[in-house]
Amino acid sequence: MLSITSKVSILMTAYNREKFIGEAIESVISQTYKNIELIILDDCSNDNTVKIIEKFKILDDRVFLHINDVNLGDYPNRNYAASLATGTYIMYVDSDDEILVNGFENCLNAMSMFPN
Repeated sequence: MLSITSKVSILMTAYNREKFIGEAIESVISQTYKNIELIILDDCSNDNTVKIIEKFKILDDRVFLHINDVNLGDYPNRNYAASLATGTYIMYVDSDDEILVNGFENCLNAMSMFPN
C-alpha cells in the first residue's frame, strides 16, 4: 500500500508538440496518485502547443505553464523546469509520452519499499 503522501512535481518541456501534448497531459492528470503539480515549460513553440496547455490549465489547477522568452533548448529547459518544482519528488514526462494510470503510484511504492 502507498505510504508516501508527498507532492510530486511532474516536469514536462515542450516545443511544437501540438499533436501529442494533449494526450501527455491527460495521462498525467488522470493518475491514481493525485498529489502532483504538472509544470510545463514551453520553449517558444510556434504551433498550437500553448493553446492546448492553456485549456488543461483552466480545467485543472495542478497544471502550471511557463513560456520561455527565448528558446533554451532541451537540457537547459529541463534544468529550468527543475528549478520551478516545489514537490518532494521530481519526475519528467516528455510531451509526447503517455504514462500508465498508476505509473506514479508504482514508482512511489517502489521507492518506499527500498528507501536506501
